[in-house]
Amino acid sequence: MRTFCVGDVHGCYDELKALLDSVAFDPNEDLLLATGDIIGRGPRPLETIRLFMSLGKHAVAVQGNHDLSLLRNYSIWRNLRDASSRDKFVAGLKSRELGIILAQDDREEIFTYLRSNPMCYSDPARRILLTHAGLSPEWTVSDALIRGAEVERVLRSDRFDWFMSNMFADKPDSWSKILKADARLRRTDKLLKKDTASKSATLELKRLIYSVNALTRMRFCREDLSLEFLCKDGPEAARSQGLYPWYEKCTGIAGDETVIFGHWAALQGQCPRKNIIALDTGCVWKGSLTMTNLDNLRIRHTVAAG
Repeated sequence: MRTFCVGDVHGCYDELKALLDSVAFDPNEDLLLATGDIIGRGPRPLETIRLFMSLGKHAVAVQGNHDLSLLRNYSIWRNLRDASSRDKFVAGLKSRELGIILAQDDREEIFTYLRSNPMCYSDPARRILLTHAGLSPEWTVSDALIRGAEVERVLRSDRFDWFMSNMFADKPDSWSKILKADARLRRTDKLLKKDTASKSATLELKRLIYSVNALTRMRFCREDLSLEFLCKDGPEAARSQGLYPWYEKCTGIAGDETVIFGHWAALQGQCPRKNIIALDTGCVWKGSLTMTNLDNLRIRHTVAAG
């Protein structure tokens, strides 16, 4: 079995098919991984989703920020009271994926599939971690898997709508501060023996938000390792603002581990660290779609945007 990993597809179905054909991808034997954002802005989101669904266990797409945005819009839509409000909401969206999927007879199956996608993918034999945005500079690979699993449980549970309504926020931006708050709560609970359930729920939400931000939205961090989400500059220009690409401050990757990420098309698939692989080459921005074979990460297959 061969294992391939493709960068952000963003609904560029034709380019994805061309890439798979170029390596003679076998849907019954090979495995296709994706760095997230399989939809968003591109021309053929439904066909892209269906392709991944059709591959079953032979494809894994981690969650990206665009995938989660679609799920959030779906959550808002299904909680509106009447058809008129729902139609107005869909019509007002800049993205068209929700309307396209809602028009399908199997829409619930599609949304169930999207909710089931993991936040991270780990290949223990190859010592590889795949996420959409990378690895928090305050985490190890093990931390990412644990925190990703916590988010996954909520996405697949009856707390889905609750989390969707609270998911996107720029704070908290520091994992160490969350840990300190958690430690204080535990001491309070132990010493005073009082009910801290509401505070525990608040801390859980902070963990979940930070995890989503670190795994799907992150690009830059500050000197203190807190995450920053507003800067749109390139790595060099951002330094004048006291910001650093997350991978420059990340110390949680062991020497034999490799992290693969997408999300950052401006990098054009280039990362200076040997054990961190960038795969988003901006196909949806008229760049290209890039895929690598996990057995030899130095070999890349690329198809230019049509």
